[in-house]
Amino acid sequence: MLLILSCDISRKIQVHHGGAGTTAAGLKAACPTTIVPFFGDQPFWGERVHARGVGPPPIPVDEFSLPKLVDAIKLMLDPKVKERAIELAKAMENEDGVTGAVKAFFKQLPQKKSESDADPQPTGFFSVRRCFGCS
Repeated sequence: MLLILSCDISRKIQVHHGGAGTTAAGLKAACPTTIVPFFGDQPFWGERVHARGVGPPPIPVDEFSLPKLVDAIKLMLDPKVKERAIELAKAMENEDGVTGAVKAFFKQLPQKKSESDADPQPTGFFSVRRCFGCS
C-alpha cells in the first residue's frame, strides 16, 4: 500500500507499509509518514518515524480504519511535523550510509587475538587420551 497525497509540494505526505527502502525514500523527500505495518521490520520503522516526530504511531494493518487514517493525515499536515520532516531530510542528505553500514559490520567481527590472548596450551591434566585409557 502506498498513498502519496500531494496538493502542493509543501503539503506532501505518505502512507505505506513501512519497508526500509520506502520509508527512507519518503523521509529523504521530507514527507511526513504514516506506516501501516503487516510484516517483519515494518513495525520498527513505524515506531522510528513516530519517535522522530515525523508521523503518528504506526497503525497495524488489522487495526486500519478510515477514522485512524483521517487522524493520521491531520497530524501529518501539521506544520510542525513538516518542519521536523524537512530537518530529518537535511540530516539524511549529509549521511554516508554505506560508510556507516561498513563500520557497523566490522564492529561485529571478532577482534584479532594478540600474542598474550593466544589459545591456551593443554596442560595434560585433562586429556582425551588419558580419559579413554590410551596413555
